[in-house]
Amino acid sequence: MNSERPEPKYRWVARAVQDTYVQQSQPHTPLPTEQAFQKEFGVSRDTVRRALRELTELNLIYQVQGSGTFVAQRHDTVKAPSLRSFTEDMKARGHRPQSVTLSCHMVEAPPLVARDLVLDAGAKVIEIRRLRSADGSPIAFETAHFLPEAFAQLEPEMTGSLDAQLRRSGFSVESAVQRLSATNLTKEEAAWLEVPQGTAALRVEKVGFTGRGLAVESTQTLYRADRYDFEVRVER
Repeated sequence: MNSERPEPKYRWVARAVQDTYVQQSQPHTPLPTEQAFQKEFGVSRDTVRRALRELTELNLIYQVQGSGTFVAQRHDTVKAPSLRSFTEDMKARGHRPQSVTLSCHMVEAPPLVARDLVLDAGAKVIEIRRLRSADGSPIAFETAHFLPEAFAQLEPEMTGSLDAQLRRSGFSVESAVQRLSATNLTKEEAAWLEVPQGTAALRVEKVGFTGRGLAVESTQTLYRADRYDFEVRVER
């Protein structure tokens, strides 16, 4: 079993800056200088810069050359592709995340899931369906499939973080391949997301891999297109 890795310094600095400054300030409020953060947190300048870069990539702050760093204008639920969990992502944007488990049981792997997880026909997987909300309003309808051995118990603990349980079992998802496409919601999907049948939605299919390259998770999430956007940063 793999031991859980300690959190990098820049990550907890980023979280501290977010909690202490970003979430407590109005948009466009200037932040302390890098030197001030170095002194406050007792870390190197490189650590501070990595922390600020992470917050910038999350659209929580922005920098103006020669003027400093400022709190960004908050948007609703724009998500940059990353391995942050839904809960972490919503909290980072100042929303109150909620998750309701609709079902959790062992099933025969559907063909596409068997392909993603490199399983033989008829193999069993754990299927979990969840409704994800922010501030009490539904945003996403999720169907996830996991290798049974990915959890230390016979069944996942539905009141706890699935990501944390995977880490404890030595099956932490360290990388993923995501595919985004447009779709229209079925009657059941629309009912859960509280929109009319046929409403346009964003479908995100994800295959998660451990650090050893083992495919451990195959998830399909349907996001309400009127409340959720994905942002992709590209460079030449």
